[in-house]
Amino acid sequence: MSEDPVARNQTPVQRETVVVDTGSRGGGGAIIAILVVLVLGILAFLFFGGYIGGANKGDVNVNVALPQVELPDIRIDNPAQPQQQQQQQPAAANQSGK
Repeated sequence: MSEDPVARNQTPVQRETVVVDTGSRGGGGAIIAILVVLVLGILAFLFFGGYIGGANKGDVNVNVALPQVELPDIRIDNPAQPQQQQQQQPAAANQSGK
């Protein structure tokens, strides 16, 4: 028997295909979303800043009718302070009262 690989397999191996799958995909959608948000933010800044013809009217007229509220007059009378009883009594000689 011959040890030649071509003779045993009938067809020689011409090329091999190796598939490498890391399981992660690119973040192209996230990059596009960030760019869209940045562009919209810049456009809003320019529009509301008055640089591209928007929001150039600074006067705002708001007519609000407030109801008239009338409160009654409040009168507070404080009672007179009671006079201290110790001033009228003579001082005792000792604490026992004898």
